[in-house]
Amino acid sequence: TTMVVFQNAGSIGIKPKRYTIEWIEATRERERQENTNPVSRYLDRRRSERGGIWQAQYNLPWHPYWIWMHDSHDHDFPEYYRPSPGHPHLRYTDKLDTPFVRE
Repeated sequence: TTMVVFQNAGSIGIKPKRYTIEWIEATRERERQENTNPVSRYLDRRRSERGGIWQAQYNLPWHPYWIWMHDSHDHDFPEYYRPSPGHPHLRYTDKLDTPFVRE
């Protein structure tokens, strides 16, 4: 177990571009345009209609760099700028007719 700790300690402080706030917003925009995973959104909506239920995919961190990525920005994509990170994927409550792109 000590070797696992030492091997993973090398990734402390690394901020990969694919987890920046702008990349997450661009991914959400691509999912919105392609309308990916409508069945999952339907099932999530149905579960919420039946009563209060905790959905892990909306509350748990989804990548190992979440501790360091709370204030990381990619300045190559200013149209997707957001001051703080949002949800990584589309939710059933998101409006699919309005884009996530900022002017």
